[in-house]
Amino acid sequence: MNKWGAVLKIFSFVCILTSVSIYTMVAYLSDADTVSNTMTVGGNHISIDEIYEQKPIVPGTKITKKVRIKNDGPNDCYVRVRAVFSDSDVGQYVQVDWNTNDWIYNEEDEFYYFTSCISKDEYSEYLFTTLQVDAMIPEHLKKDIQLIVYAESYQAEGYSHYQEAWIDYQKNIN
Repeated sequence: MNKWGAVLKIFSFVCILTSVSIYTMVAYLSDADTVSNTMTVGGNHISIDEIYEQKPIVPGTKITKKVRIKNDGPNDCYVRVRAVFSDSDVGQYVQVDWNTNDWIYNEEDEFYYFTSCISKDEYSEYLFTTLQVDAMIPEHLKKDIQLIVYAESYQAEGYSHYQEAWIDYQKNIN
């Protein structure tokens, strides 16, 4: 074997030995572990519960229309409701018996806020229970109208008061 062949064998042996040593040292000085954490995002499910007396509306006569919100689960939540007439001209001639003991109206965003937390499978108090069209409604406004009810919920966990929850909601959507 010539001189360069021997040098090449020694160099190869040193490279292999160095690689094995480095790999062993790195394996000795390092460690790895994996933990899987499952995070579940909370959710709210609500429904509008309505009892409506299906009969022709006679101006000056009260009709039954009861609206409340049900928490269909899985978490406790706060709710707010917007109720608007399909025709605002007619709406000004309709008296609604708003429940102002359990619901607070906010003029800025035009929502009614239920002041208590609603637990799973529970209901809010009724927002209103009757409607009455004014006997003095102008003839041209006597037509079919709708009182449209829209509801939103926000998870109650972490909040001790409905206002805290809805302030946080507003921050999150901005």
